[in-house]
Amino acid sequence: MRKHFNKGYIYVFIAGCLWGTLGLFVNFLGGYGISGATVVFLRMSTATLWIIPVILATGGTRLLQIDGKGLLVCAVLGIVCQALFNYAYTEAISSIGIATAAVLLYTSPVFVSIMSRIFFKETIGARKVAGLFINIVGCALTVTGGNLGTVDFLGYGVLIGIAAGFLYSLLTIFGTIVKDYDTTTVTFYSFLFAAVTMGFTANPWSEMAAALSPSFVVTAFAYGLITAVVAYFVYMRGLSMNLETSKVPVIASVETVVAAIIGFAVFQEDISFGKVVGIGLVLASIAIMNLRGSQKA
Repeated sequence: MRKHFNKGYIYVFIAGCLWGTLGLFVNFLGGYGISGATVVFLRMSTATLWIIPVILATGGTRLLQIDGKGLLVCAVLGIVCQALFNYAYTEAISSIGIATAAVLLYTSPVFVSIMSRIFFKETIGARKVAGLFINIVGCALTVTGGNLGTVDFLGYGVLIGIAAGFLYSLLTIFGTIVKDYDTTTVTFYSFLFAAVTMGFTANPWSEMAAALSPSFVVTAFAYGLITAVVAYFVYMRGLSMNLETSKVPVIASVETVVAAIIGFAVFQEDISFGKVVGIGLVLASIAIMNLRGSQKA
């Protein structure tokens, strides 16, 4: 059983690594004059299109069959955990900047731990508390490098940033609820709901028409494939393996490490001692969460 659980956590870790490439694609798409809301629409819509041939090749129309409960949860995943989350995160970035918004986003493990205790009766022992604390500090250092001057705590920005962290945490909670449904089915419908929602609210058509070119199309579809389709497939696959829900967002926070490494390697961002320490702390928190111990640890 332990081996089975470890495999699930590896899936979550891989998903986090793939999500860490988000900034790379956002930067490339921004070069075409694409706004944040349109970037979200491109991610969700191209991901939906990618899944259609997968469905046809692996299970046909059978994979489109889902009951009312499953469809409702998929709607929540798509509208709340994708579309609304991305809107809140974009608003936070606009209000208080990337660094502060990113720090507030990674309060999500705390929300997951609290909800896991309430809904799934998971225990929160000293080891988990230590892992959560180290994870939050590590994420903050990885983003800011320890320079508190980059953090700007203003009223609305803080509220919408914390809201983004809460909405992000719901992905893990609702993803656990639909573990009995086929991963392909859940992924398709959640992306479809998100794409339709963003299509109506973001009005991305004029920006996409102005940016249209072969390289833009390739970048957009690669963005959807890597950061959405593959990432969510492996993430949902991991959640289906009866993992401890409170551990999942901590392991997925490897996203910040990958994002930081890409920033250093691709965009020549400054690497400071604080960021290196932050990366080490994030990895340490993941290790702490996976130490063998009692269920109450």
